[in-house]
Amino acid sequence: MKKFEEELNKLTDYVAEAGDMILEALRNSSNALINGDIELANNVIENDRNINRISYKIESASLKMLLLEHPVATDLRIVSAALKIATDLERIGDQAKDICDLIRFLLEGNIYKNNIDTIIEMSKIIDYMVTNCIKAFREKDSQLSRDVIESDDKVDKLFYKMRDSMVELIKSGAENADQAIYLMMIAKYFEKMGDHAENIAKWVYYYTTGERFK
Repeated sequence: MKKFEEELNKLTDYVAEAGDMILEALRNSSNALINGDIELANNVIENDRNINRISYKIESASLKMLLLEHPVATDLRIVSAALKIATDLERIGDQAKDICDLIRFLLEGNIYKNNIDTIIEMSKIIDYMVTNCIKAFREKDSQLSRDVIESDDKVDKLFYKMRDSMVELIKSGAENADQAIYLMMIAKYFEKMGDHAENIAKWVYYYTTGERFK
């Protein structure tokens, strides 16, 4: 039993470590966009392999515990949740990388710099979501996971706002309007990040309560 608890603590630490990496990637991709920082964007792209490695560690540890330890009840739920969470964390890392890939194509024109406020607002909400879904996982906090889940609606509304403004910009025939396409794609990647953070929070809610979030 003591060995299982040690393995469970190690698994929890892996999830927290992955969460820290994801937050760094999210924040760096946002800052790279705001500042037009190609070097920072390249760092996010380069560091994605580390996120993949920690996700693999979570998956391996979870499967090992499921196969060898045969956990039941709450222990089974937490190990199963960690296995699912690893996939969503890796996806958020992939989307941070995709955002940084697109930053390379953005120019320093007014269309780029003057139309990222909504994306910045999205990134701040997602930062809150990722931070707190990992905190909820560690602290077994079902209410916090619920708060994260409900935050995703704000991200969706901001995405639709961004999409509509970019469509209008393209229709206007503004100079360098091709940047609007890249910005819309970046906004979509942020919106997907919110979806994955929501998924993580739903798994946390399930393992802490034994019930699916409705």
